[in-house]
Amino acid sequence: METKQASTRAVTGNILIVDLNSGETRVEHPQPDTYRKFLGGQGLGVDYLFRNMPAHADPLGPENILGFLPGLLTGSSAYFSGRYSVVAKSPLTGTWGDANSGGFFGPELKRAGFDAVFIHGKAKKPVYLWIKNGEVEIRPADKLWGLDTTETLNALKVELGDKSLRAAAIGPAGEKLSLISAVINDYGRAAARSGIGAVMGSKNLKAVVVRGKGKIELADKNELLSVNRSLADRMKKKPSSFGKMLGVILQPILPLLLRRGGMPMPDVPTMVEGFGKHGTSMLASGSSEMGDMPIKNWSGVGYRDFPMRTRSSKISDENVYRYAKKKYACANCALGCGALLDVEEGPYAIENEHRPEYETLGSFGGMILNDNIESIIKANGICNAYGLDTISAGGTIAFAFECYEKGLLTKEQTDGLELNWGNHEAAIAALEKLAKREPGLGELLADGVKVAAEKIGNGAEQYAIHVGGQELAMHDPRLNPSFGTTYVTDPTPGRHTQGGAGFNEFGLPLITLPGIEIPPTPRREFSGKGKAHAIGSKAVETMDALGICEFSSMAGEYPYLGIINAATGWGITAEEFLEAGERIQDLRQAFNVREGFKPSDFVLPARVLGKPPLETGPNAKVTIDIETMSNEFFREMQWDPTSGRPSRSRLIELGLDYVAEQIHA
Repeated sequence: METKQASTRAVTGNILIVDLNSGETRVEHPQPDTYRKFLGGQGLGVDYLFRNMPAHADPLGPENILGFLPGLLTGSSAYFSGRYSVVAKSPLTGTWGDANSGGFFGPELKRAGFDAVFIHGKAKKPVYLWIKNGEVEIRPADKLWGLDTTETLNALKVELGDKSLRAAAIGPAGEKLSLISAVINDYGRAAARSGIGAVMGSKNLKAVVVRGKGKIELADKNELLSVNRSLADRMKKKPSSFGKMLGVILQPILPLLLRRGGMPMPDVPTMVEGFGKHGTSMLASGSSEMGDMPIKNWSGVGYRDFPMRTRSSKISDENVYRYAKKKYACANCALGCGALLDVEEGPYAIENEHRPEYETLGSFGGMILNDNIESIIKANGICNAYGLDTISAGGTIAFAFECYEKGLLTKEQTDGLELNWGNHEAAIAALEKLAKREPGLGELLADGVKVAAEKIGNGAEQYAIHVGGQELAMHDPRLNPSFGTTYVTDPTPGRHTQGGAGFNEFGLPLITLPGIEIPPTPRREFSGKGKAHAIGSKAVETMDALGICEFSSMAGEYPYLGIINAATGWGITAEEFLEAGERIQDLRQAFNVREGFKPSDFVLPARVLGKPPLETGPNAKVTIDIETMSNEFFREMQWDPTSGRPSRSRLIELGLDYVAEQIHA
């Protein structure tokens, strides 16, 4: 297959198009300015899908297009640049869909010769895509169909005779079109949200397998390595003795400080040390106590129902780390927040399982009042093996628990399981049924809370915590209200990683840029945050399109401009950095407008809004003014608050004339 050397640095200049209907493949070569406008990742993805996919395509039909895209900087050796995106129309929400993952698949795809792979149509029988050093083959996957993701990767290594290949695959959940299914790479890294796994299953595509030894040409490799060294030097600094002593002194009153919001965020050395050892599990108990982690399907209060001293600490930091056997770092990561765990005996015995992230600890922990860490490690293993989004799966189990409590699900409907709060045995059994889509409870829950609530009826909708069909992430807007704005205004609803001002309210801004002033975001004020939210939204779109991990913020101010310019030679400014993110975000939003969605279609559940407000705890008496926050964000983005349509003039200014012609026709 003919590929060519890119005229733009940091990329291959090659995009692979695969037609599963005909079995044909071809390579396209984008114009150099396409990369500067859309970068990579979901930026290239949304441009391609908007141009090539008809409006109102069935997300589980052959007209949907599935894309795998490393970021612009993925494979460049820049620190934190190991990410890739999977894009498609979401079968879970019907909106634009994308999911993001780390590990080693993204850099390997780039080295194999491609900046993107777009898959059209549907194969008649199960297949997988094999890409090696620019050569492409569609191979039968009959023997792989039905295997879990671990078995699939192991079988591929044997069949292809290459222990170093990388693969992004679905498990049985994706094969059976679960709307909350994920794409899994590297045995436990997940492109989890938007139901992307079901799109792969609908195409009879078991895996995309890659192997490459290509070199990515950089504009100034020495400068990039110099920037890396400066980052590494900053991250090598040890926490101060005074800071450690202060931590010991404050330990007895830590729960009280967290509940009252009086605990300052740690400095960079402390964050680096903590994340390097514990990963996101270091956040679990503190988040529960301070009101960030949702408790008891969003109806509870952490310090009362899942207190730090006696319960949430059992699923946090050191109590997770004691199962660690080996550290794990994604490609080009200087932090290394992952780990492989062993539970050596008992009903939840499991080997070499990736450490549960904070979101998983929340969804299978606080959400069902479960403080048994071994069961959560097992739940994580089930989701990785079967290919499920742990946020959605855990949220769906919590929904089932509440329906059981309220009498909306009988013991007969739960296949004999007693879904009582804290019953981890029942939670794992229910999860296995969901993952296998077993008749009965498994079939009921396999497509998430929205579909399950519609099947149950009798008011079950009020316990189904989602926006637009997607279960909410484990960050409560009653503590940091701008997460609520992100949940209802981002083109992929319900997701915390899509930027905005929520992390600023938390005291953990994801991105800072030279010369760009971000207005203050007082936690309990609802007005005046539109500009900060818009900056955060644009910046994260750029970050994702670059292939940079959001945990780069743990190292302090990440030198985005220096890294981009060393890799590409563009001389990009902070203003152009944000403009690229705005262009991507406007196109994602335009995709939804073309599909017929309006802002009024995305609503926060009443209990998440604080209607009625909680009576006690850090979020007591809080009701969110989501209308004010959303409208101010729309105004800053120049999106119409009624139709959601980005303004015609701004689309044209951003070079999106073809978009303006369609949505302003």
